[in-house]
Amino acid sequence: MLKEKFDGHKAQSSGKGCSSYSNDEQGCCALPAPTSTTEAPFRQINSVQIGLAMAGQGGRVADLEKQLHETEKSVDAVRADLAAVNAEWQGVLPSKRLDPKSIRPSKWANRHDKSFEGPEFSALKSEMESAGGNVQAIKVRPIPGTEPQEYEIVFGHRRHRACLDLGLEVLATIESIDDKELFKEMDRENRQRADLRPYEQGLMYARALDEGLFSSQRRLAEDLGLQSSNVSTAINIARLPKPVVDAFGSPLDIQYRWSAPLNDAFRTDPDRVLSRASEIISSRLAGTVLSAGHVYECLIGSSETVPKTVSHVVKHGGKAAFRVSVSSDKIAIDLPILNKMTLSKVEKVILEVLKEEGALP
Repeated sequence: MLKEKFDGHKAQSSGKGCSSYSNDEQGCCALPAPTSTTEAPFRQINSVQIGLAMAGQGGRVADLEKQLHETEKSVDAVRADLAAVNAEWQGVLPSKRLDPKSIRPSKWANRHDKSFEGPEFSALKSEMESAGGNVQAIKVRPIPGTEPQEYEIVFGHRRHRACLDLGLEVLATIESIDDKELFKEMDRENRQRADLRPYEQGLMYARALDEGLFSSQRRLAEDLGLQSSNVSTAINIARLPKPVVDAFGSPLDIQYRWSAPLNDAFRTDPDRVLSRASEIISSRLAGTVLSAGHVYECLIGSSETVPKTVSHVVKHGGKAAFRVSVSSDKIAIDLPILNKMTLSKVEKVILEVLKEEGALP
């Protein structure tokens, strides 16, 4: 009974009257194919939507192209600015702060020990201490094979020494250069600053010749852009006999114009010059104060006698305050380093005393 109903339903389902099934061989249920009346509106809507979308993208592309053009203009302007800055700073070396203990004096160093003493160097140290270091950079070159890295001074020995004494880092530019270029830069820097003395300059030139850095004195002068006679004068001062140099309170006091007369006097009568130098040195050790000019006159024979000076120390609170030296022609007072205000007061007192004594109008 149940089977008959199923078979009847199956036969009915395979007939043409069934609208739920197709007559294809698969015998599966399929949706009716879309008619032209339903397909046309669908295609029309899609075309409109695509057209609108493309129009919107077109506007977006135009905006992007405009932004890109403006960006390219900005980039070109930045490139031009960078080129101008690069041209302005072309060849300028970067500076950095170094531990002064990592820096060695140059083997061509031309600074005498006296350059690191006295009021000028003290004033330099005070100025650098107030500024927190050297404002104007020194120049160094790296020493190959050192670990940690060490450096050699090209120029700036006094600024380096001041930072070393004060425990401050030293501002320095760094460049790898050879010995000859180092020597040239050191000489040029010192002559531009006009603070290197004839004796120091002469030592520097003499050492360069002795070490074979230059083949001759003439070649040295040419490479440095100097007159050979000036180089010769400086070297002759540096090569004066040691007793003659020691006769001066400081070799830095020897002037260029004294070079020829001193060397002429020594060549003419070396025994007399050396004897006079020894006498001057002994007199200074005994407390005699002589000016550099007076020493020069004694050595070349302009002054036949070395003046005797009596000196004594003035004390305050059991400690030495200053020294007074009296010779036949002057009184010298040696004072400690004073600031400008205190020095002004001392000068004012001295002027008042001189007026009272009738030494001044």
